[in-house]
Amino acid sequence: MRIVIGGEDDVAVRLAEALQVEHDVTVVAPSWARGSKLENMEISVVHGLCTSGEALAEADIEHADVFVACTPVDERNLLACAEAKQLGPKNAVQADGTAAPSLKTICFLRRLDVQSTEQEANRLAKPLGIDHLVMPSEKLGQEISRIVLVPDALDYEIFENGQIRLIKQEIPEGSHITEGTLKEIGTPEDVVLIMIQKDDEPPCVPNGSTRFQAGDRLTAVGNMRGIHRLQSKWLRDPSREKSPRRVTVVGAGVVGMHVALGLEKAGWRVKVIESDPERCAEIAGKLKKGLVLEGDGSDIELLQDEYIGDDPVLIAVTSNDENNLLVSLLANQLGVRRVITRADKTSNEKLFEDVGVDVVLSTRGTAINSVLEIVNPRRDLVRELEHGDLSVLELEIPADLPPKPLKEFSIDGMFAIVGAIIRNDKVTVPRGEHVIQGSDKVLVFCAKSDEEDARRLFDQFTLDGD
Repeated sequence: MRIVIGGEDDVAVRLAEALQVEHDVTVVAPSWARGSKLENMEISVVHGLCTSGEALAEADIEHADVFVACTPVDERNLLACAEAKQLGPKNAVQADGTAAPSLKTICFLRRLDVQSTEQEANRLAKPLGIDHLVMPSEKLGQEISRIVLVPDALDYEIFENGQIRLIKQEIPEGSHITEGTLKEIGTPEDVVLIMIQKDDEPPCVPNGSTRFQAGDRLTAVGNMRGIHRLQSKWLRDPSREKSPRRVTVVGAGVVGMHVALGLEKAGWRVKVIESDPERCAEIAGKLKKGLVLEGDGSDIELLQDEYIGDDPVLIAVTSNDENNLLVSLLANQLGVRRVITRADKTSNEKLFEDVGVDVVLSTRGTAINSVLEIVNPRRDLVRELEHGDLSVLELEIPADLPPKPLKEFSIDGMFAIVGAIIRNDKVTVPRGEHVIQGSDKVLVFCAKSDEEDARRLFDQFTLDGD
């Protein structure tokens, strides 16, 4: 597939990185982007504005399948999509005589000025020739709400139409999983342990000799029943009472408003802190029972006066990364059990986690996953996790592969693990004795750096199948 990306910031770079493996990618970027990371990638780069017909023609938009406008300026993205649609393939005929599909356009809107929801905006975009709108702020709000609604989750993802769930959680004191090695304890049925992260150690795939400790961060995949059993029996702190459903949201921008309204609708008691009086008035008029406070979320006296430490969750989603970090550190100091923070600068994501923030999310990351789901529906790269360090691949096994047990599939020296086998739309969470056969699909969780090796290993696995 030929994909043209219009954009110059980190979003364009990360999209190009994710798509170049499977597709022919061209990026249209301003001339001042010369010498950037784009120049060192295996892609084509055209220097110019993506709203320029001349630059789009040089990017061969006439023969492209997808155009993504992801510049930081909404108006530029809208105009670029309209221009690309006009210059894209039209009335082309394929070798079999059928009409070739027209150019698919994806437009980023980083503000929410047009409509209140992505669904409504998409309806209006159709007459403009825009096939898909991606609203990073709304997507981030949805992701935060999804994580908050799962008790103690640091991440929570859904795959295969809900048949497979991924959860990341810190192991609490006194939980069953800390009582011996993994071989001694075992795991629930329908669960695969993907990754364990210990302080000052690189993440790794757990094995039989792994001994878990309180404070380790465990990532697992499984079906809904298996994940529930893992949380309720293996990862439960028997001395901890059930958390009240209370949350403090600092920042009432697009993300904060979406989170506050969504959590209130889910039955949570919501408290919002916002410094802009106009935003305070707007969100106060939309919340039914929530409390809205005008003030600075990094004011320690305000946080203490409002007993923020008694709330089990605090969400810092202002538009300023540094302010979000300060709020998060203060919340940790006051005893908030789970802190979720927005960090839109790539350099800040891991830094925030390194200094003790529980969950760090970005509009950039959620937007990239949205594009991947549009461009690659049920194709190889399904999603990126862990700030792009972990890839989820869906690899199809050739139809002529003889049956072979999963335990004979060696992944030594590589960070990769099979989390699910899909056969005729039925999803199985595998153990070593499960057999892979021709036409199966496997959901593989692997380090970004091991993506190509994982693909090659499956190719080798295919060749060795007889």
